[in-house]
Amino acid sequence: MLAAACGSGGSSSGKPARPTVDAQAVKAGPPVGWSDGGYKPDTSKMRCSKPAADPTRGITDTQITVGGLAYLTSPNGSTMAGAELGAKARFDRANAEGGINGRKINYVGTLDDGQDPARSGQQAKVLVDQKHVFAAVPLMTSFANYLDTFCAETVPYFGWGFNAGYCNTSIGFGITGCLLPDGTVATTTYGLLIKSLFGGNSTGKTVALVGVDNDTARGGNRDIAEQVRIVGIKVVYNENSVPIAGITDTTAVVNKVMTSNGGQPPDLVLYVADFNSVVKLTGALKAAGFKGKNLNVIGYDPRLAAIGFPGLQDSYTLMQWEPGVDNAVPAVRQMADDFKKYAPSAVLSLPAMAGYWSADMFVTAATKAGRDLNVNSLLKMLNSNYSYSVPGAVAETRWPLSHFATTPCGSISQLVGKQYNIITKLSCGSLVK
Repeated sequence: MLAAACGSGGSSSGKPARPTVDAQAVKAGPPVGWSDGGYKPDTSKMRCSKPAADPTRGITDTQITVGGLAYLTSPNGSTMAGAELGAKARFDRANAEGGINGRKINYVGTLDDGQDPARSGQQAKVLVDQKHVFAAVPLMTSFANYLDTFCAETVPYFGWGFNAGYCNTSIGFGITGCLLPDGTVATTTYGLLIKSLFGGNSTGKTVALVGVDNDTARGGNRDIAEQVRIVGIKVVYNENSVPIAGITDTTAVVNKVMTSNGGQPPDLVLYVADFNSVVKLTGALKAAGFKGKNLNVIGYDPRLAAIGFPGLQDSYTLMQWEPGVDNAVPAVRQMADDFKKYAPSAVLSLPAMAGYWSADMFVTAATKAGRDLNVNSLLKMLNSNYSYSVPGAVAETRWPLSHFATTPCGSISQLVGKQYNIITKLSCGSLVK
């Protein structure tokens, strides 16, 4: 997931490298209205576009049945646990407010695929054949084996779009769009956000990318490298040197990183790996004398702040929506209130927030579709120039464009002592052809 959350594709896909732009010309923009860079996808090639044979599956006069699919457990301990509670909190508030156009949401829970591709396919069949869901919410899996069933039965799904099923399909809707584009389009997101860590001036800056050793992560690293290069930052190390099961001996990686910049360390290290590996590498680099910035995509969790977690002190975390600590944003404050009321045992972790916003995306769309809601009417509306955003909290997705491209937006927070400081509020770059 961590690699997929960074995208994939890039110049190593065989396509010509995109030109470097003037670093000073890349500016942060608002979470809505970002530039598509002139990119126009071929929507005729979208998969899973046939009408549903049973368009009212999961709908009665009084309720809509939905259920989720995620890896709530996994062999390496990294999970999406909490996503199911986030979805529950949002669905419970919707029901308390009268449901969706008079229909209550019958949330049958989120099934666990254990990060097993075969089980992912099996659980998808359970959702359709046994639970009879109208839609899958939230869907947050590492593998897209669910597609065999969801395509055949035309099941819409909403979630964090970090697997291939969110790309080039007419039924998958990621709160951050398609995070595994095919290489025909890139974004300025990572370059823009890394630039912000250096006061807006990236001139002469260098970055090391440390990723997990699998094909998805290699694609993610390639795309990040291109995003960084687009704004003129030099990537001096780009290796997928972290085993899938996690790193044990950090010596080789640390030695290479510390000498990657012409015998010197880089200005910033970006880790795209599991939590334990990131903590080990961050600590090992610090022990080796690294004075630069550490940036990761997993380090935001209120439980870490509560104990002043020493392993990630002063580290930065890149997120794809506004951090949950920003109570100045009304929508974020509403989310926190919903958790307290409807899921008091949950914390505003990354998976929990992703589950909540996935549910919000579904509730918003289904409500707009009206009382005559069915699968076909919902998908027709969503794929006809529909957009979704939450002011100050979730950046705009546009459909069908977002079936093919990542939303070029993010935020950065930093763990300092027992609190997260928001370094860069949710902002957007642009797509780049």
